[in-house]
Amino acid sequence: MPHTNNSQSIESESHFLSSRVRNHLEQQVYVNQTSDEWKRVVKKPSTYTYTSGILQKRSTDGCTKKRDNDLHRLLFLPNGLPDGAELAYYVKGQRLLGGYKQGSGIVCSCCDIEISPSQFEAHAGMAARRQPYRHIYTSNGLTLHDIALSLANGQNLTTGDSDDMCAICGDGGDLILCNGCPRAFHAACLGLHTVPASGWHCLNCKDNTDDERGVRPIMIRLTRVDKEPEYEMGGCVVCRENDFSVDKFDDRTVIICDQCEKEYHVGCLRNIGLCELEELPKEKWFCCDDCSRIYVALQTSVSAGADTIPTRLSELIIRKHKERGLCTYGFMNDIQWRILSGKSRYPEHLPLLSRAAAIFRECFDPIVAISGRDLIPVMVYGRNISGQEFGGMYCIVLIVNSIVVSAGLLRIFGRNIAELPLVATSREYQGKGYFQVLFSCIERLLSSLNVEKLVLPAAGDAESIWTKKLGFHKMSEDQLSKYLREVQLTLFNKTSVLEKTVQLATE
Repeated sequence: MPHTNNSQSIESESHFLSSRVRNHLEQQVYVNQTSDEWKRVVKKPSTYTYTSGILQKRSTDGCTKKRDNDLHRLLFLPNGLPDGAELAYYVKGQRLLGGYKQGSGIVCSCCDIEISPSQFEAHAGMAARRQPYRHIYTSNGLTLHDIALSLANGQNLTTGDSDDMCAICGDGGDLILCNGCPRAFHAACLGLHTVPASGWHCLNCKDNTDDERGVRPIMIRLTRVDKEPEYEMGGCVVCRENDFSVDKFDDRTVIICDQCEKEYHVGCLRNIGLCELEELPKEKWFCCDDCSRIYVALQTSVSAGADTIPTRLSELIIRKHKERGLCTYGFMNDIQWRILSGKSRYPEHLPLLSRAAAIFRECFDPIVAISGRDLIPVMVYGRNISGQEFGGMYCIVLIVNSIVVSAGLLRIFGRNIAELPLVATSREYQGKGYFQVLFSCIERLLSSLNVEKLVLPAAGDAESIWTKKLGFHKMSEDQLSKYLREVQLTLFNKTSVLEKTVQLATE
């Protein structure tokens, strides 16, 4: 979840289950022998217990009668079944109920409430069976019981398909897929002249590849990790209507500000005296002088390149290093921060954006859209998918000795409000003051642009850090509803929306 360093990133990729499990109702699983050899095993009625990390099959005389509670609990531990995994209750080939895993339960499609697997079985009308883990299936045709057995054996899970954009340049095309994580690459971006053999791992995954065991991960498809708004969103900010013309230019034609992303009917603009358009402009269009000023300032900063951090922030890093007994000699003069634009496609930005995306994936669970796409690379590279527009996202990075150690995604909706949906420091560099420095640079940027409010989604375990140490407070439902009627804030499940008044920058 966003803004929590406790989330465990599940970054691996596999295609074997989707192609080999033909019928999820056939009681069959594929048991790994080596990395390239699989055999099919027909499941027999048997019970397993999980004790001290060892699976024990019940003997024929029934002497082992311990229930599967400990085994099934693995599904809801941090490294278990990921939030958003699609689930369904089946009986004799018939799909009775759908839902998805969330937290320590299942969100039921019939009531949209998080309930236990036993309650999910009851909602499917099969409470008398009392075997939810053997009748609730994942999208790849395995039951929850099967998944629990695999977890107990040390097998990993992976979430969804590979990216459809290069992790280095952000473009699509013919891509090489990493066998250890969802990332994909152009051969040219990797400096390769030939396509590598199957089973290829990117540099980030090579060190973590377990060649001895050769165990491939189980693929799990996620759904609905990004939050569906509970409030009405979008529409003309003047008349509040959502209708628009497509085939011709008239009063109901919609135009969107290139900075704040607010929508206006052309006729409504004329009625309030803001402007009178005879056709859609071919260049950038801004709804007010503030939006034009902010856009120009941001583009100037993007083009200007890296900037050295202020002295007081260098002193903060030195103090943090000394508290941990770390050396500070030789690198304090090489700490910079920089604004990047994925949408602008500057070649010199691409390696930095790729590193930022890797940090987000390291620190956060996958953030999956309803379409099944991982939103992290989409947001980093400023893409638009499934009606969600992220072209206005900027990536702010902190660079130490030419290495990106911290990164944040920032979107500014005009002078009134900006959002910070993701911000993180690579685990290797946490606890050294880099996060505080990056956040201070972001606040200074917003202050220089006269932006009034900064908002962000915070998970429960990180909320106190933002409120007690960084001056945020929880946004009221009325205020959130007001914002969502004008701008498309990024929201996530199981998070609270926090806000803070941007203070004037001080050296």
